Amino acid sequence: MAPVAVTPVAPTDIIHDLKASLATERASQTSPETLLDVLAQAAAQYSNHELGFITSSAHDSSIQTKTFSQFNEYARSLAQAMLAWGKPAGSVIVVYLTEHEDNMAAVWACLLAGYVPCLQPALSAQQAHKEGHVAHIKGLFSSATWLTSESGAEQVNSIAGLDIHLLSDLKASAETSSADFKAHEAKPDDEAILFLTSGSTGFSKAVVHTHRTILAACHAKGESYGLTSESKIMNWVGFDHVAGSLEMHIAPLLYGASQLHVHASAILSDPLRFLRLIEEKSIELAFAPNFLLAKLTRDLEKRTDLFGSFDLSSIKRINSGGEAVVSSTAQAFASTLKNLAKDGNASFVISAGFGMTETCAGCVYDPIDVLATPPAHEFLELGAPIAGCEMRIVNPEDGVSPRPDGESGELQVRGPMVFVRYYSNPEATAASFVEGGWYRTGDVGIVENGKMRLSGRIKDTVIVHGVSYGIPELETYLQTVEGVTHSFLAAAPYRAPGQETEGFVVFYSPTFELDTEDAPAKLFATHRALRDISVKLITLPPQQIIPIPINQMEKTTLGKLSRARLVNLFKQGELAKHIARAEELISVARGATFVAPSTETEKTLAAIYAGIFNLSVSDMSAGDNFFELGGTSIDVIRLKREGEASFELPEIPTIQILKHPVISSLAKYVDSLVSKDATTEEYDPIVPLQLTGNKTPIFMVHPGVGEVLIFVNLAKYFQNERPFYALRARGFEPGHPFFGSMDEMVSCYAAAVKRTQAHGPYAIAGYSYGGVVAFEVAKRLEAMGEEVKFTGLINIPPHIADRMHEIDWTGGMLNLSYFLGLVTKQDANDLAPSLRPWTRKEQLEVVWKLSPPERLVELQLTPEKLDHWVDIAGSLIECGKDYNPGGSVSVVDVFYAIPLRGSKEDWLNKQLKPWAEFSRGEPAYTDVPGQHYTLMDFDHVPGFQKIFRSRLEARGL
Repeated sequence: MAPVAVTPVAPTDIIHDLKASLATERASQTSPETLLDVLAQAAAQYSNHELGFITSSAHDSSIQTKTFSQFNEYARSLAQAMLAWGKPAGSVIVVYLTEHEDNMAAVWACLLAGYVPCLQPALSAQQAHKEGHVAHIKGLFSSATWLTSESGAEQVNSIAGLDIHLLSDLKASAETSSADFKAHEAKPDDEAILFLTSGSTGFSKAVVHTHRTILAACHAKGESYGLTSESKIMNWVGFDHVAGSLEMHIAPLLYGASQLHVHASAILSDPLRFLRLIEEKSIELAFAPNFLLAKLTRDLEKRTDLFGSFDLSSIKRINSGGEAVVSSTAQAFASTLKNLAKDGNASFVISAGFGMTETCAGCVYDPIDVLATPPAHEFLELGAPIAGCEMRIVNPEDGVSPRPDGESGELQVRGPMVFVRYYSNPEATAASFVEGGWYRTGDVGIVENGKMRLSGRIKDTVIVHGVSYGIPELETYLQTVEGVTHSFLAAAPYRAPGQETEGFVVFYSPTFELDTEDAPAKLFATHRALRDISVKLITLPPQQIIPIPINQMEKTTLGKLSRARLVNLFKQGELAKHIARAEELISVARGATFVAPSTETEKTLAAIYAGIFNLSVSDMSAGDNFFELGGTSIDVIRLKREGEASFELPEIPTIQILKHPVISSLAKYVDSLVSKDATTEEYDPIVPLQLTGNKTPIFMVHPGVGEVLIFVNLAKYFQNERPFYALRARGFEPGHPFFGSMDEMVSCYAAAVKRTQAHGPYAIAGYSYGGVVAFEVAKRLEAMGEEVKFTGLINIPPHIADRMHEIDWTGGMLNLSYFLGLVTKQDANDLAPSLRPWTRKEQLEVVWKLSPPERLVELQLTPEKLDHWVDIAGSLIECGKDYNPGGSVSVVDVFYAIPLRGSKEDWLNKQLKPWAEFSRGEPAYTDVPGQHYTLMDFDHVPGFQKIFRSRLEARGL
């Protein structure tokens, strides 16, 4: 036999063969044809890998877990129970839930039972819009089967014709399921999951994704992220969003990766939790949109006490999407993480991505170490498409002519992950595609050297902090303003250089001439109304309002204003003369009431005001009101700090700034402090936070800490609509004793309300502890023969005595410290048992050492002031210990958020529903965003004010 020739194998060939072998093995393990195969494969091959969940009601980082195998059995039992509904295969089930695990289980149960889940995001708080949307969905699917929670059912049970099923009932039925359940057999091109668009241009469209489109996307995402069965991902995006369900759940599940799903409120209320979880769970992949990057940076960059504290070595990549990522924000975030990391040489990859509901979330990515490779543009590049996806830039006019490299145009994508159609909407489907299967994204982009970046939007939306708002809806309301020529108004998205989030510009033609004597006053009133409506609808004012003569406002042949043309004219400076004319006229209008600051104190305060609001000192009038200029609670602290430094005063009490927001008034008060002529003022609980508007005033009672600064950010949304008064507890000022009983407090507050507003109808509300006080004030006013049309009770049950008895001095001190942002929720919970044996002074010293120095400076706190504040809060607790509600008011509106303890559903049903016993009319229970201590903060107050306003209007106010 001839000898066998052996060819030497180079090491590189061995490595190549090994990689090829691993790739083949990996492909064989991850080639399911339907989503049901994905779940079955995960349960079989990675049975002990885990799905972890932190719920909205979790007050620490406690994680509820299920192995893939356990979750599979759980979903199958729910599916078997679902079949008892008797729905035909292919029926659409609207899934309306809030917790990740509930949504996840419901979606898989639908798929296993042969149903098509449609994920419903949070419904509008406005009843008319909510009813219209639900009716639209019902008509779209020719059915109305909803799977929801008790609180979800509460929101839709007033709408006729819905077939509502409770998840709690389904779970109970599933406990008796048998083991012989046979799952539905799906085909790759069957409808799998429906996702609703934002409805920014009308009612929502339902995006149809099949098993094939979702799997194509998830395969490509996993390859892009480098997912393996050993990967660990963390997600906090809601499951109703394609990023939360497809990108951060199904894609990792396809590769066997363990997952941690955290309710958004847990991250937003405690940003440090984001880092703790990365460290504790060795997270490799996480998601953080631009607004969260900015928030985390703001909250953590000054925490020098935590520098070098976290092991962040596991994190390989942080995806970011939802809105454009500002390069400077990404760099600041990465720098902050580097400072906080134990490894001072750590690097952090931020991967900005582009994607839409129609593309199964992200389909274009650019992972980059922003510190090692400084970005070349204001916004991070979005990079190159994932495997199987293609992109191109074309002329937006014809939708097909390619644009040269480096030139902007309409972004189009195509590939197997692009949706197949809009449900029952062939017209919208046809309009979304051009020849060759290219999907028209509606975005303006630039492709250069194979990498894409966005430069604007064609679609009718503006994205503020990751939330899309409809331009057409905004325009509809702006058109109603007196002074605006109907159909000659356009609002267009615009982001100024260096701006963190997207904004917008309003172009319109006035109904009046700009050269008449009354033009300044009319223009001032028109622009003020346009700003007010904008703030109420989408939480921020226009960056610019530009009046353009009607003969210079060109319309298309279809009779529409071209937003793109107007924005281009604005960017090119072609509208500068109109902007200058508007500023001139508004300056004249302000001049009609302008009073130049005359005293040195007024001039100094004018300079401080100008610095805070980025205005010219020469434009400041002695009659300018701090809050009407846009002052927030943070701005109040800045005014206090700068005023004390300028006038060399040990303190300007915050309450005096709230009571004297006008420059001339505050100057007189400061002069009295400087001359030491200030006398102890007689206590008045009323603090006017804004006095403009003709609608019924709102009186808002303080929470259990007694202070009212927390309402400043809410009050500004009522400018030029209704006065907003807050009631502050007694005891903050020297010589003012604490309240001794609930009756004394209520009598004082009721009398103060009557002094401020002589007769009804009244609108009274209270936050937390203040809710029961507001209820008693409303009762007292009704006993005087007055009408109270609104009694708002914000996240407080009627029976509080037991809770008051539970709070000792230590608990009260820690509650106050958490409320003030001195300690985290976890610290407050962890410290209580160990601090109780210590002396009061020792306990305060511990909290003082834990408190962020910059927060202490912001609040101008001293140990003595904190000690006194704890006593004020303690006095209010004492007033509540003997409180037992009785009697009734005409009607109550209960607003509920995530409670301090327990689930939201138990909080609503067991603690808050008893308010019905004390209301002669039908109570309203309204879900609001946030947790108990966060629902009034910057992240949640924009949403809360809309909901709160809608309830006032529903009560005829």
